[in-house]
Amino acid sequence: MDLIIIASIGIQLTAAVLALFLIPETGRRLSWILIAAGLVGMVHRRLHTLYMYWQGKAVLDPAFELIGLLVSIIILLGVLQIRPIFRQLKSANEKLARSEERFRTVADFTYDWEYWRGPDGDFLYMSPSCERITGYPRSAFMKEPDLMVRIVHPEDRPLVKAHLYKEHKPQETDTLDFRILRPDGTQHWLSHRCVPVTNEEGKFLGARASNRIIDQRVEAEQRLRESRRLYRDLVEQSHFIVLEVDTRGKVFFINRYGLEFYGFEEEELIGREAIGPLLPETDEQGLNLRAHFRELLERKSGHAFTEAEVLRRNETRATLSLGTSVIVDEMGQATGVLCIGIDITARKAAEKLKEDVERIVRHDLKSPLMGIIGLPRLMQVDENITDRQREMLQVVEEAGMQMMDLINQSLTLYKLESGTYRHEPQPVDWLAIIMRAVRDTTLHREMDCRVNASLDGQTVRDDMRLDIQGDSTLLYGMTANLLKNAVEASGGQPVRVDVTSGNPCVLEIRNRLPVPDEVRRNFFDKYSTYGKHNGTGLGTYSAKLAAEAHGGTISMDTSNETGTTVRVALPKGEPQA
Repeated sequence: MDLIIIASIGIQLTAAVLALFLIPETGRRLSWILIAAGLVGMVHRRLHTLYMYWQGKAVLDPAFELIGLLVSIIILLGVLQIRPIFRQLKSANEKLARSEERFRTVADFTYDWEYWRGPDGDFLYMSPSCERITGYPRSAFMKEPDLMVRIVHPEDRPLVKAHLYKEHKPQETDTLDFRILRPDGTQHWLSHRCVPVTNEEGKFLGARASNRIIDQRVEAEQRLRESRRLYRDLVEQSHFIVLEVDTRGKVFFINRYGLEFYGFEEEELIGREAIGPLLPETDEQGLNLRAHFRELLERKSGHAFTEAEVLRRNETRATLSLGTSVIVDEMGQATGVLCIGIDITARKAAEKLKEDVERIVRHDLKSPLMGIIGLPRLMQVDENITDRQREMLQVVEEAGMQMMDLINQSLTLYKLESGTYRHEPQPVDWLAIIMRAVRDTTLHREMDCRVNASLDGQTVRDDMRLDIQGDSTLLYGMTANLLKNAVEASGGQPVRVDVTSGNPCVLEIRNRLPVPDEVRRNFFDKYSTYGKHNGTGLGTYSAKLAAEAHGGTISMDTSNETGTTVRVALPKGEPQA
């Protein structure tokens, strides 16, 4: 019997010690101390019972003692079994704490304003970033859910109210952009996105929403709308054709004026070949437009200007001044060709009318001019005129001949300006042309101005020549204009004309006075003149065109010390076969 009591005492004492070891694992210090104290009290009672049994003062019931031993074993087993349970609970609590910490980290540290709203409209969660966006702390929203509506701009408030009403129902909600007003009066555009929240059983738990500031996006959209407005004003309302052709040569875009010009509807042209319905195969200079488009796309840069005759839908023909350039994207890849066309049909007709009128004028001027040329020739054979008079009559005859040449070449300067001049050089004595210009320039001048001419440093003699390939009329006009300017600006001082043979041949005309500051920079520009009562500003301009038509160059150098030098360099050229 005493062994049963001793076993119960040992088991109860072991259970008390194990209960104390559970304190650091569970953190329940007082609870386990009380349990251990109870077990120690039971041990003390069993020791007292054993002592009384050994003194013969107590009679023990074997069945009762066995039941006590069984209870002690059950208590020990309970303490042993509860230890792993608490360990699992502790591990689960630690995992739950870590999970909650991650949730809080993700939720509380989002840059956007996040919230979870229950079916009753109360906020179940609000991220701290709401204060950065709205200026109100999350406690204000948790306390007063209607604050969400009150911060909305008055103009957007009805739309937001209707949208937020949907968040109380288990249905898909729309996205929404609206404005809010912060406490300091500043305004922000927000992009609102929300989705319904349900549990595993599908029960509706409210709506989760995210709000983001989109001020920059709204500003960019406003700039884009402004750009589109400018596009409509510049492209759709312009009075010239804007045509965009893709890399396959098909029409990608054509503006309203272009559609009206050709007489097509937009759906009739988009996706069709541009060459054929809208543009010819070749321009007026014979340039193949298909090959030109391919070249632009391959080079990914460049532009060109040309003129082309097009056929419209009503079978009428028109002439376009066409500018073409390649279109590239942000990556530098060619995406198409842009064509800008201006209707110059009326201008072409006016130019043709001008040519016809000039042709008639030239024809009508030749008849009286023949009399002016022939009369001095007849008068020179009379015996009663002096040598001086005969020389003057010869000058009149040559001037008439020169005028006849000028009439025959009246369109030359126009062709030079427009780029349509066709240079057909012939062998000419440029030195003779220069000397004739010297004579014609100085003759009949009230103020005597001596012109000294030289060829390769030697005074010009009658037997000297300087043969080049050129147009005698252009060369005479160029030289006479430059000499006339030099003599008029000489102030009566001598003018030097120095010619240098070689290739190129060089003509230098020098006078002692400088060019006025007002016209130095635009000396060869059209209508550039200063200080001349009857000056037109066309002399140096036409001289420049004539020099360039011969493949040469013209320049001017002037200073107060050395005076002015105009230098013309022309290639000698090779005789044509």
